[in-house]
Amino acid sequence: MKTLPLILILAMSACEKPKNSYDKEKIAIQVADRFESFVMSMNELSGEELLTFYSDDPRFYWVEDGRIQYANKEALMVALTGLVQSLKSTNLEILKSEVEVLDEGSVMLFAEYEQVAEMKSGFSFNINGAMTVLLQKEQGVWKFLVGHSSSKKQRGG
Repeated sequence: MKTLPLILILAMSACEKPKNSYDKEKIAIQVADRFESFVMSMNELSGEELLTFYSDDPRFYWVEDGRIQYANKEALMVALTGLVQSLKSTNLEILKSEVEVLDEGSVMLFAEYEQVAEMKSGFSFNINGAMTVLLQKEQGVWKFLVGHSSSKKQRGG
């Protein structure tokens, strides 16, 4: 009779999840939803909303076409605010995306995209590119910590 409680304790502990386990699928869905909100905010030219997607962490930076374009969030804020104010319209379309959960607080996101934008001046441009973003969870919200975007270029041959 003394072995029955021991067997129950062992069986119950075998069914418990480890304390450091997390649901990768749930995290991937959260990040995909967050990224979709980013795309919608970009297409709506919602400058203030767009800024909420970027981390306030001092380690933040963004690389474009091989160079650090924004060394901190303040530099990004100035550029993004200016861009949004100068655009008449934009259409950012995600062609393909992948989310890789690194741990419960960090995720890598890859996306291929096309973006067509028209400036208030009448000039328009089209970008066909890709981005990779390291997101971290800050106070329950996924934010871009480090990003890289580049335009697709033809390789010589």
